[in-house]
Amino acid sequence: MKHWLAAFRLKTLPLALGAIILGSSLHELSFDFQIFLFAVLTAIFLQILSNLANDYGDFVKGTDRHRKDRQLSEGTISKEAMLVAIVLFVVLALGAGLYLLHLSFADNWSHWFMFLGLGIASIIAAITYTVGKKAYGYNGLGDVFVFIFFGLIGVVGTAFLFKQAIGPTMWLPGIAYGCLCVGVLNVNNIRDLDKDVLTNKITLASKLGRDGALAYQITLMTVAFVGFVGHHLSASYYSLAPIAVLVLGYVHITRLQNAEIVDDYNRQLKFLSLGSLVVVILFLIKLFV
Repeated sequence: MKHWLAAFRLKTLPLALGAIILGSSLHELSFDFQIFLFAVLTAIFLQILSNLANDYGDFVKGTDRHRKDRQLSEGTISKEAMLVAIVLFVVLALGAGLYLLHLSFADNWSHWFMFLGLGIASIIAAITYTVGKKAYGYNGLGDVFVFIFFGLIGVVGTAFLFKQAIGPTMWLPGIAYGCLCVGVLNVNNIRDLDKDVLTNKITLASKLGRDGALAYQITLMTVAFVGFVGHHLSASYYSLAPIAVLVLGYVHITRLQNAEIVDDYNRQLKFLSLGSLVVVILFLIKLFV
């Protein structure tokens, strides 16, 4: 069981949870616990599906030969068992998602089909990040997809589930959180930069080089800060989230610039992932009520 838990990569779940929590807070008076619960379950199943497919796709392409924390490359899980697990989590994500749409939209079929399309797109994106000849994670598009699915769809789409309306100010925290999530991916890609170049895996970090990728990371943290500040000013909603992003960004960038070994980067992956969840929690606590 420990090998499956390792394959699930539970440390990646805070980012998925953060998107749902943040989106659930944007319609303050329309919160519904059942909708929240099944949105969380759907997000968790999709994240685990993505992690399993990533393990499988990188193994098939030979990218994980240097990794000691991937289950297929270590031989602790067979390809056949991994494929069964991938199918299982497709079913779980689809089942939880369909019930979520029932809770949110009842018989509003236009919303049903729109979000069903987004759900199917999410499943496809979770798998094709590394699986397939045209895996987008190998062609420099990982950042774009993370920004869209964790930031825009994850946050703003979740808000729409509670009350079928999207205010213009809602896009700002979606953009801000999307940048934090892309930042986590960028740290991962900086860590693997040299090996990705050797295996012809194209990432934005491999194109920019280490110095360029660090500058890109600073830009992502800056946009996240501006996004939260912009939301607070335009929505007259104030929290400690922007200050938390500022502190998180300063500490994270300082440590990232001094990172030398794999463990240094892994610590920053965990720090930024958990820090992003802390930012979301602080966003929930409205000041000057």
